[in-house]
Amino acid sequence: MIKTGKFLILSLLGLFTVLSLPLDLLAQDFTLEATVSENTIFVGEQFNLNIEVSGSSMRDVSLPTLPQLSGVRVLSSTPSRSTSISIINGRTTTSTTYSFSLIARDTGVHTIPPVSIQIDGETRTTNPIQIEIIEKGNLSTDGSQQLPEIFLEIELDDENPVTGQQIVASVVLYFKQGIEITSFQPTAGWRTDGFWKEELENIRQPEPESVILNGVRYRTATLLRYALFPSRSGNLTLAEYPMSVGVRTRPARNDPFGSFFGGGVNQRRVSLESEPIEMDVKPLPEADEGAVTINAVGDLDIERSLNQNSVVTGETVELTTTIRGTGNVPLVRRPVYDLPDGLDLYTPEESSNVERRGLSIRGDKNFTELLVPRAPGRYSIPEQQIAVFDAPNNRYKYITLPAVSFTASPSSRSSLAAASGANQDMPGPITGLAVWNSQESTPLYQTSLFWILMGVPILALVAGYLKKNQLNRLKFDRNYSRNYKAFDKAQARLEQAKQAHESQKSKELYNQLHKALTGFISDKTGLPEAGISDSELIEKVNEENAASETVRLLKQLLDKCATISYAPAGSMADQKADIEKTERLIKELKKLF
Repeated sequence: MIKTGKFLILSLLGLFTVLSLPLDLLAQDFTLEATVSENTIFVGEQFNLNIEVSGSSMRDVSLPTLPQLSGVRVLSSTPSRSTSISIINGRTTTSTTYSFSLIARDTGVHTIPPVSIQIDGETRTTNPIQIEIIEKGNLSTDGSQQLPEIFLEIELDDENPVTGQQIVASVVLYFKQGIEITSFQPTAGWRTDGFWKEELENIRQPEPESVILNGVRYRTATLLRYALFPSRSGNLTLAEYPMSVGVRTRPARNDPFGSFFGGGVNQRRVSLESEPIEMDVKPLPEADEGAVTINAVGDLDIERSLNQNSVVTGETVELTTTIRGTGNVPLVRRPVYDLPDGLDLYTPEESSNVERRGLSIRGDKNFTELLVPRAPGRYSIPEQQIAVFDAPNNRYKYITLPAVSFTASPSSRSSLAAASGANQDMPGPITGLAVWNSQESTPLYQTSLFWILMGVPILALVAGYLKKNQLNRLKFDRNYSRNYKAFDKAQARLEQAKQAHESQKSKELYNQLHKALTGFISDKTGLPEAGISDSELIEKVNEENAASETVRLLKQLLDKCATISYAPAGSMADQKADIEKTERLIKELKKLF
């Protein structure tokens, strides 16, 4: 009895002790920890922030909420998730890890603040983590330069260009021996503000080369090339170039780059970014006095012509200027000529055609001006010098356009027709018995026909005045002219996209769809025709209170157009559906602006 009594007393004391503990202490049967895959990261390198929650009595765990992070870019705000369960001595422990992929951007020491997470309805936070982001090539403790195992660079053939000069930007991948590249995929969103960008011919199979960097052997391959044309002078920045790369450990074989586009087991994807590049773009120098500058840079030829040498007064004459060759063809401005008095100039029309050949951009651009003589006579457009800048030799080349002339003759058709009609309408003599009837009639000025006839000239005068004002605005107000013609230009590009679809040229199809969308928004909003990123255009549409579905479809189409060179273009039916989506979207945007 004594032993039994002692056991009961001890049991009751133990139960009382447990019940007297705080409830939140009992509930805290878990651990919460935040870690990073690397504490020292190179600029442009990917690393992971892992949030691990483990315990035996957790019922409800929410997704962690990331705070504002400095010095890094979050690749996705939704983390990947993995769960493991372990049973030791009959005790079950569940461990859940949430992983965020980050890209290092700004050098220096940064602190990742505490991350919040809801566990069984209560908010818990992790401890802060300190990381250091260093530049490639920084010296290590032993005095050698440090480089990551794999990194991306943008290499320029000229870092101090002039406005309008072509720069070749090569996307170059560096990776250490033992790493094999299985695939690569550019990520949409490379910002090239202040540049007109054109993709050059794709490299079908990148050829790797071996280089030694800081005593370490690397492999390097040029993946893509772009032609960039600065549209303004000053300090411009090429943003980070984002790319996703498939990597795996090289198998034991002779060709280290053998399965560049092949599959493989245990491969993983790595997100990389190049470092931003600061550029000092110089303005074009002053040309000789009397020469017309049209922002032309490159190896270009210029000619002009009239479509006829004689017209009747009031008829139109087309003056066409053609610029063709290698250079910044799409950025060339219309030359302004000294026109003689007595000519009306109506809104010029322009068209361009661009081709990619090797590392150059070739093409032609046509400006067509409609001239209308107001009086008979001979009209002559004098000789004109056009300045084209030769960037490699840092000097201007001057092209002389010879004078062109035409004759306007008076028109006498209307007076002859009037005289002929008067003779035909003259009545002949009246013969036979004539019966005269006299009846009262309403005065002419009291008839509705009289007032209708009186109102027609006034309405015609008002219509002519409004039309004249509109023509003047189209002639002198460039933004109004772009806005007025925006829809027609977009429709013309959609027609070209349909022709490319029929010819099974998917890349040209999506190029025209991209131009139709970006050109329409730029023309309607008055934004520059070149040097504006897709994200800026989407933001502009957002500012107009566009529907969320319209913005979503616009972003989807622009992203697809931007990456179609590297991703499958889809079936013919998919391409046709994208054309129809673009047509509908432009009609929706037309209602918006």
